[in-house]
Amino acid sequence: MVDQELFQSDLFSTFDQHLIEDQIKTNQKDFDFDIREYTVDFLVQQFNPNPDGNSDIFIPEYQRDDVWSDKQKSLFIESLLIGLPIPYIFVADVDDSELDDADGRIEIIDGAQRTRTIYQFRKNKLKLCNMERLPSLEGARYSDLPIARQRRFNRTTVRLIELKNINEDGRRLMFDRLNTGGSPLTEMEKRLGTESGRFIEFLRRLASDENFVRLTPMPSKKETRRERAEYVLRFFAYRENYENFEKSVRDFLNDYLDEKSKYFNEAEEIRLEKMFNNMLDFIEVNFRFQFRKGERASNVSRIRFEATAVGCSLALEQNPAISSYSSTDTSWAYKEPFLSMMRSDASNSKPKVKARIEFVKHKLLGLDTDVLTEYN
Repeated sequence: MVDQELFQSDLFSTFDQHLIEDQIKTNQKDFDFDIREYTVDFLVQQFNPNPDGNSDIFIPEYQRDDVWSDKQKSLFIESLLIGLPIPYIFVADVDDSELDDADGRIEIIDGAQRTRTIYQFRKNKLKLCNMERLPSLEGARYSDLPIARQRRFNRTTVRLIELKNINEDGRRLMFDRLNTGGSPLTEMEKRLGTESGRFIEFLRRLASDENFVRLTPMPSKKETRRERAEYVLRFFAYRENYENFEKSVRDFLNDYLDEKSKYFNEAEEIRLEKMFNNMLDFIEVNFRFQFRKGERASNVSRIRFEATAVGCSLALEQNPAISSYSSTDTSWAYKEPFLSMMRSDASNSKPKVKARIEFVKHKLLGLDTDVLTEYN
């Protein structure tokens, strides 16, 4: 421990301590800011999306064009209507030494898409679509809202961080830092971050099960992005409801999670955990490479996991005796036509999801699989 501390001391002693402090303090001064709250009504009055306009709030040329889809815009408006918190909009006070006609105007550094969307909806230029929480507003414009709701929407506040004494280089730096380097949350990260309760904790626990981790190798990046929890959720959702799957995996999983969370109790937890463990035990004993496609494979694909896990579990339910067979032929799992079913372009079409799950089930039960390969 002492040697490590001495090493660190020697390492950092080579740096200029005064220079470090000077650079930090200088840059802190360059990024002074205030937090402000604007009502939607005031924001729309002050903003003009026309780059040639002389509005108080404007979008600089280095920002992206209007790139949000109508669905993204609609869900953002829905968030405002139901009171979900939204991220700060970053703006900067532009000095007239940089722009002759600045006159105290503020430049949007981050939040151009949100600001445009608010403006478009308020000006009746956006028709809402793909609403998730407010289906009654499907196809509606701002003018279709009840008058009382229009007034409340106009009074909704949007928080801004206004940077001061920052030049164009600094504003571009801020834009780059806010818009690069981050990774969007995966769907499972969103679920784990917004959902709570007994079922979600059950998924977390199974995802970290020692046997499950061992049987589902994956890159560390996927592991940290909650990929195993995604696999567990997919197993139960398809296992209990695959015949009702349509085409949106996201909606299918979210609907299952919502429904299961409402009625999840101790008895259900015991039942599902036994189902999960029986499946894992069967896979480990009877499949040479478990969920992997071959000896050299270092990870397990979602499609292969779903088909193998769910198909095995369904077969075990129909004939529990197969778990006690001294030898079960699973060589088909590593050759055609099963391999082609794993490579399918339309991997999430209903017929293909059903076909690959039932292919595994039928193989284990000794049933005909020819008709299932027609969907490949």
